[in-house]
Amino acid sequence: MKSPFALLLVLLVTIIASFGTAQAACGPNPRCPADASNYLLPHPDCTQYYVCNQGTACEQSCPVGQHFNSYHRQCEAPETACCDIFIPCNPTA
Repeated sequence: MKSPFALLLVLLVTIIASFGTAQAACGPNPRCPADASNYLLPHPDCTQYYVCNQGTACEQSCPVGQHFNSYHRQCEAPETACCDIFIPCNPTA
C-alpha cells in the first residue's frame, strides 16, 4: 500500500505538468480573414499574437523576451518590434 504522502506527490506532479500543456484560447475573430490560414494578427499584450485560420483566432505567445511586430508579423526584440510605447523604438527595414 502506498503512503498518503506518495499519492499526494503524484497528484501534485500531475497538476503541475498539466499547466505546461494548456491549450491556446481560440474563438471567432472578425479581424481574421475567413479564407486565410496561418494569418498572424497582433494581440493587446505585446508578448502574444493571434494565429487566424478561416475566421478563428488562437492566442500564441512569443518566445520569452520577445514582442510581436505587427509590421513584420513575427516575434522579435522589443526595441525592434515597436509594440510597447514605453520601450524606445528602433525598427528594422
